[in-house]
Amino acid sequence: MIVSPKLEERLGGYQYMQLLRQYRYSILPDNNPAVIRVRAVMKRLIAAAGLPDVDWEIHVVNDPREAPNAFVLPGGKVFVFSSILPICQDDDGLATVLSHETAHQIARHIGEKLSQTPFYLFGSLLLQVLLGSSMDFSALVSILLEMPASRQMESEADYIGLLMMSKACFDPRKAVDFWARMQKAESIQPMEFLSTHPSSSTRIQQIKEWLPKAIQTREMSDCYTTTNNFMDAFAFMR
Repeated sequence: MIVSPKLEERLGGYQYMQLLRQYRYSILPDNNPAVIRVRAVMKRLIAAAGLPDVDWEIHVVNDPREAPNAFVLPGGKVFVFSSILPICQDDDGLATVLSHETAHQIARHIGEKLSQTPFYLFGSLLLQVLLGSSMDFSALVSILLEMPASRQMESEADYIGLLMMSKACFDPRKAVDFWARMQKAESIQPMEFLSTHPSSSTRIQQIKEWLPKAIQTREMSDCYTTTNNFMDAFAFMR
């Protein structure tokens, strides 16, 4: 890692301001039921992740032109596009998405990608020198190095997120159902080795392999008491 957390947060802050301007007419108000729901789920995940001191800002964007998506910028800036909510269906599905995106921040994947970029550029230039060619090898380096690394980060975020949502007393088994629905919703399914993300079928297979540990994590949490406390807090917020 050659990028500091401070730099990540600063870059995230710039992007955050740009997104606020871009979606200023599409961001739902705080009293919207979708916003209340997303914030309630995030509150449980933040507690499970041990990140209460982050300056969290949570926004739901209602823009029908946007594909189903959600992401968390460095510094705790959360954006959820309303088009993903029907695919989530319930709080467990929403927790699957939000825990995955929060896990990217825990693992500092943005900083990792920024740190790797100079090496990818160097690799492309090195191939040009060694082969004595003017050809641009950046696409080859991307397929052989950058995309596999990105898929690994996505799988890591799936794993961390699955344990996080389990610790927060969501049902990790519902993560399988979410990715099955996402697979049906995907209009185009590119070949995995040409993608920065694992295929939905790969994700489902991996999550099934991780489920025993996730279920054990949930059982070790005091979920009955915790869930009741969260329900009481949610009722108070409403």
